Amino acid sequence: MRVTQKVKKILDWYEGDPPGVKANLARILCTGRLGGTGKVVILPVDQGFEHGPARKFRAESGGLRPHYHYSSRSRPG
Repeated sequence: MRVTQKVKKILDWYEGDPPGVKANLARILCTGRLGGTGKVVILPVDQGFEHGPARKFRAESGGLRPHYHYSSRSRPG
């Protein structure tokens, strides 16, 4: 895993945290298409549990697939 200068700058904000926390954060920030940019996309898959059951989050609805949430099928109208 290559840690970029951008990610190192972000990790400097967490100087009081244990090394394991910083290592996990670095792993998240350096993985995937946005790896090394200092950006992360976190999708709210657990909203059905927080806001009550909804059809959108049933297993067969597609709500558990990340691409579903920004596709045209998930938008009303």
